[in-house]
Parts: sequence; C-alpha cells; structure tokens
Amino acid sequence: MQRLALTLCARCRLSIFASESGGAWLRPNGQLYFRRFRSSFKPRSNPNYSRPRATLPKNSLGSPNYPEDAISFLPSVVERWASLSRVHKRLQSFGIPRSDFQLLLKEFVHTARSGELTTSYAIEKYDVIRLSGPFPENRKAEMIDRILTNIFYSWVIDPKNKSRLEGSVPASTIVGMQQLLNAADLTYPADLYPQAREIKRKVIMHVGPTNSGKTHNALRALAAAKSGLYAGPLRLLAHEVWERLTLGQIVPLGDNPGSAATADPVLAPDILEELQNAVPTVRKDGNPKYARVCNLLTGEEQRILHPEAPLLSATVEMVSSGVMFDVAVVDEIQMVEDEERGGAWTSAVLGLCANELHLCGEERAVPIIQEILKETGDELVIKRYERLTPLLLGEPLQGDLTRVRKGDCLVTFSRTRIFELKNQVEKLTGLRCAVAYGRLPPEVRSAQAALFNDQDSEYDVMIGSDALGMGLNLCVFIAFSILGSL
Repeated sequence: MQRLALTLCARCRLSIFASESGGAWLRPNGQLYFRRFRSSFKPRSNPNYSRPRATLPKNSLGSPNYPEDAISFLPSVVERWASLSRVHKRLQSFGIPRSDFQLLLKEFVHTARSGELTTSYAIEKYDVIRLSGPFPENRKAEMIDRILTNIFYSWVIDPKNKSRLEGSVPASTIVGMQQLLNAADLTYPADLYPQAREIKRKVIMHVGPTNSGKTHNALRALAAAKSGLYAGPLRLLAHEVWERLTLGQIVPLGDNPGSAATADPVLAPDILEELQNAVPTVRKDGNPKYARVCNLLTGEEQRILHPEAPLLSATVEMVSSGVMFDVAVVDEIQMVEDEERGGAWTSAVLGLCANELHLCGEERAVPIIQEILKETGDELVIKRYERLTPLLLGEPLQGDLTRVRKGDCLVTFSRTRIFELKNQVEKLTGLRCAVAYGRLPPEVRSAQAALFNDQDSEYDVMIGSDALGMGLNLCVFIAFSILGSL
C-alpha cells in the first residue's frame, strides 16, 4: 500500500478532469492533486480472489470488482458515461467546444463498441484494468467517472488516433486537450515545487511511539532556529506549540538549562538524547530567556504577534511552500497516507523550503517518506526513539463505570458521549472529571489537562476523544477505550 500510495504516476492525471469545480484544479499548492490521487487508488488485498458476478444498475456507473471482467465491462459503461450531462458540462468548462466534444464522445463510444479499447495495445496504453477497482461502495460511480475521463483524454491525444480524429474535429481542439492533460501530469510531482528543488534539504525523521521525546527534540531544533515553522494536524497542537514558544517553555537545542537535580518529575520524559545528565528541556512557567516571537495560523484562528515574526505555528493545510525557513517541523507524518488529508502532508514534504526539515511520527511512515525523497534528492536521516515510560494495558471495565479510579483516562469518539460519560462517572464514583476534545478552545483544553495532571487538584479522571492521541501530555494510570471496553 505504501509503495502504491506514493508512486505518483501519470495515472493521477485523471483526478482533475473528474472535478465538478471547473478551474479548482489550478490551485498552486497542488494539494487538490494529491488528495484526490490518494483517495483514488487502493491496492487489492488479493487480486486473485474471485467473487460472484455483480449485476450493474441500469443507470449507474457501477464497476466489476475483479480484473478479468474489466474488459467486458468497458463498452457498456463507456456508452452510459458519454451520455451523462455532468460529463458534457465538465468538458465544456475546460473550453472544449460542444460540437467538438460531442463528436469525440460519439467516436469514443464507437471505438469501445468495436472492441478497439480492449485490445492488448489499448489495455496497456490506457490501463483499462483500473476499472476493476476495488472502490468504496459509496464512491464507485465517482471513481469510474475519473478513470473513464482519463482514458478518454489519453485516447484523444494518442498519435495512433490522430488521422481519424482530425477528420472530425479541428486540430486545435486536440492540441488543447493535450495541453490540459500535460498540465495535470503528475509523473514528477516534486517538480511542482521548484523553490524547494533549488536547495539541498536535510530531512530528519523522528520516529517512535507516544511519549518517546521525538517531537520535543524536533521542537528544540525549531526553538534554536533563526526562522522556523511548526505544522501539525490539529489547531490545538498548533496553539500549544505557539504558546510554548512564546512563553519560553522550550529550551533551544544546545542550551543546558540546569542539572538533573532540578528535574521536574512530571516532565522528566522530555530529555535531550545528546545530554547525558537527564536535563529537563521544558519549563512549566517558561523562561523569558527562551521566549520567541511566534505567529499562529490555523483555519479558525490567526494570532499575528509581529508581521515579520521569525517563527510560525500552523495547521499543515495552512502551510505555504513559498517561504524560506531554517528549520521546519511537520508533526504526525504518518498522516501522509490518510485518504482525506494526506495530500497536505505530501505537499509539505515535497514543497517546504527549509534547510532542515524535521518529520515526526510513527515508524510506518518511513517507507513512504523514503519513496517521496527518491524524487527530491534530499538527504534523509532517521532517528528512532523508544518509549520513556512503560505502557501497561489495564483490565477492561466490562460496562462497570464504578471501577474507574483516580488517574484513569476514558476515550470515546463524540462530544455528546464525552459529557454523558462525565455525568455517569461523577455520579457513580464521586470523582471529578476533566474533558478534552478537538473542538474545545485551546485555552480551555490546556487548562483541563493541567487540572488533571495536578495531583493536588480536585480533578481525578480525564475523559476525551481520540484527539488525546495527538500531542496532549497526560499523567495517566490506565486508559480505557470506551469503544471496546464497555
């Protein structure tokens, strides 16, 4: 899956022509390209598996789910596809005259009926086997639309069909379609970011489990840089990093803040690997000596402390590839394979202009990044981390909330359920519960985490969403997933 996800090839061109949004594919940052590519292709878990033959709905763009039927499927689906009004509107929105694309579609249908699209040449040239999927059931018609659009454009510009088609439509129409296809060609996606290709970047991957110090070591490099960027998956994380940088809570790389005797036991896991004496590198109250001017930019919030602030903390979708940084940190890099948001991480890896690019996340992201960087020629250094505190699996609650104890953390997956559990636990146990979830204002979320971590406060239990798994540091005795425990 990883290799398939990042072998960005000419097949990706189909994505933009299946867009209902006209010129939306012209976004300069390329994120639309990658997002749609990632959601368009999935590997078959067992390509030799044969399932019962499906019956296609009369007016739909269904598809077979096994390769051997793609060839027989093509003629019937091409005719239905060529008659769709959305296909006509899309072609017209790209500047192709109606009279011309109607003639081309008619000839395309005739070619499919005659079997010319299922010859060995055509199968290899247009990659017809893509029609075998598999596709998510709720997106099957959309995916078939994209593939047929790509096959249609490739067929039109094929030199083998030149003499036949130029007798039906002007040569300028075919040239125009060739230019559109060339504009969408992602055979070499790294070339979309010429500024990043002009510099020799050093890419440092920090990979390891939660609470291993990987992200913090990258943030120390950021705190020591003349200019830098933090890009994370959540506005809460972006806000937290912004707050820590502006308050001077992160000790810059190379600075020794004190001796091991002064270490705060709560913060002891945050240790520099190059220091031998276990010096704490996060300060709860901050230190003006380490405070940096940093701006905050997310989809919901902007805090511009200074127009020319040297540091920026942002959500990854808000990152610009046109700004030069000494150090850039991209968090949760395993999100690069996410179907919905992975394009933003791909664009960041390919396009960020930084002398040092730090990528923090899970081990499973390593092969993907290695594939991407084959196209860029950047130096890659991989630093692996071990968990600094033990992770023990507790006994399941088995539906009995009276077994919740002080220091426990309950994880569920909706805001409504979080507050339901809060009320139930407080009623059954008498323990007070702090809450944390993605849409909670950053200041409130930080305050709730601090109350839970403070052993002298009255808050004994944390109840939160899966946002807890992305950067929120908690002193947890036992964590229970409500999805499977109750």
